[in-house]
Amino acid sequence: MAIRRFVWLLVPLLTTQFGCPLVSDLPDRFDVAISTAETREAAKDTGPASLAGASWRIFRKANPNETPTDPSSAPRGPYGGLLDGGLLERPPGGAQIFVVEFAADGPMTAVRENKFFLAEIYGTEVPVGADWTPTVLPLVSYRSASYGVQVGERFGLAVVVQVRLGFSFVGRAVLYAWGTGDADRLEGMFGYLLDFTGGLGEALLGARGDQYEFFAERAE
Repeated sequence: MAIRRFVWLLVPLLTTQFGCPLVSDLPDRFDVAISTAETREAAKDTGPASLAGASWRIFRKANPNETPTDPSSAPRGPYGGLLDGGLLERPPGGAQIFVVEFAADGPMTAVRENKFFLAEIYGTEVPVGADWTPTVLPLVSYRSASYGVQVGERFGLAVVVQVRLGFSFVGRAVLYAWGTGDADRLEGMFGYLLDFTGGLGEALLGARGDQYEFFAERAE
């Protein structure tokens, strides 16, 4: 499985911290994609107004016309890196990816029932906006922040995750989504970037990601 290979790629980093790049602060402001070509700046610890105060079950949308990405011509994602299928196995069409929770004032606060995004490292229940949180890998921890915007009926959301080994920067992830919806259902594009540029994982992993259509239903 792709996740298991990813875990083993990180194992050598547990035995060396050559170069020891430091971890910078999470950005106070971040450009959030609301389409393939448009962004809006968002402050740290924010979220789209239309998603606030609710929990949403996120599913990969089945697309019978979808074709595998050709690695030789993979496009760049909205946050950089190649959209070549990434390092993670795609959920089957119609499968639930995870559940996301939003605070009443907007920001995403947690991911629950995580099945496909590195659950072997981060677990099935992942806080967002918390201080450094340990993973199942020795000495590896992460922290994150939510950034969101609302433009009319459209929303954009990005969660920036930093990962460190000891006190040294390993890399970052950006989980993102944009789309439209109402009080009960959302539709749009979901994606992620795993970016090890400038970190301990740069030589092994680079910057890669994936994106695909999703839909979401309000969780009770």
